[in-house]
Amino acid sequence: MKRFFCLVMTVTILVSSCTPGKMVVSDELKTNHDEYIVKGKDGTRIKQKMSFGEYATTQIKRSWTKGNSYRNGIGYGGTAQQEWVNIISTEYINRKQTIRFNLADSKNLSEVYCVSRFNAKTLEIGKNPNSLLNIGLDILGIGSASSSNYYVQIFTSGKDTRPWEMVIDNQLSQARPKEYIGYLAKSRTEYYSIVPVTKMEIKGKPGNILAGSIGFEFRDAQGRSVAAVSFINKGMVFLGKTTAEERFLLANACTALLLQDVIE
Repeated sequence: MKRFFCLVMTVTILVSSCTPGKMVVSDELKTNHDEYIVKGKDGTRIKQKMSFGEYATTQIKRSWTKGNSYRNGIGYGGTAQQEWVNIISTEYINRKQTIRFNLADSKNLSEVYCVSRFNAKTLEIGKNPNSLLNIGLDILGIGSASSSNYYVQIFTSGKDTRPWEMVIDNQLSQARPKEYIGYLAKSRTEYYSIVPVTKMEIKGKPGNILAGSIGFEFRDAQGRSVAAVSFINKGMVFLGKTTAEERFLLANACTALLLQDVIE
């Protein structure tokens, strides 16, 4: 993952030293979206709370909540959620490779769990056959042997009995940005594909960056672009004008991606 942030920071430095640039999103998203500059994020450090638009983190902690399980891993407050969250061995916690945070808007409060620098094939989602990682090898083509995977679980409300799961292979997304696809999914039919963005705009003119990517774009199951997150400068979030529920979910996913450097 260090290579991932080195590439992003290199692009940021080059852009900042010349003329401030902006990530270019797809035309479909560009014509129907709200965009927000991220506040509270300065380089690789978090200042108090991170926020954009009506969304703000209420807490960011560097470890998942420990609980009791057959894997001696991590648990969640409720018994239903604990089955999902309780998947990471204490080895990841001890190496400070995990964080958890809450995101809130005027009506909702989420609980989000993130783990960095892991090999997807070393994780097991308990006895959940429908989890993203358990079906990913066969259906989505994820779960590679890369040690640069970033895994996230998003509970968008206290009533959730299962989370949305997100997996990004940072190594592949930078090495082959035009081919790579990550996923945010809840089931085989409820999912978003996540594609690297390689274009940025300077002085009103779009162009391709030299290497890697500078952000990600989310596309729904029908292939429509519905959100994006940019890592350059202070960070920026683009949310399509969809339902409030969908925007809140995507805001959580974008926040999780912006917080990768906190784990580092």
